[in-house]
Amino acid sequence: MRGSVTRLNKKIGCGFIPSEDGFEAYFDLSSLEGIDIQTLSIGKAVEYQEHFGSERLRAARVRVMSNPQSKSAVGSEK
Repeated sequence: MRGSVTRLNKKIGCGFIPSEDGFEAYFDLSSLEGIDIQTLSIGKAVEYQEHFGSERLRAARVRVMSNPQSKSAVGSEK
């Protein structure tokens, strides 16, 4: 799947990506593939896989897209 980061907390190491069905997929440091959370920012285009965890929709194998098509995003970054 493709999306963009809408909420990000670098201090605690997690964020959210909206899914196509209207839910937000949660990711944390263990979800990142080949990137450091410090390189992410609100609006950054990413590719990921959706998984249903015990508590919420999770994003796995999150990686920055090499040729993103821009999407506007609204959110907060800490």
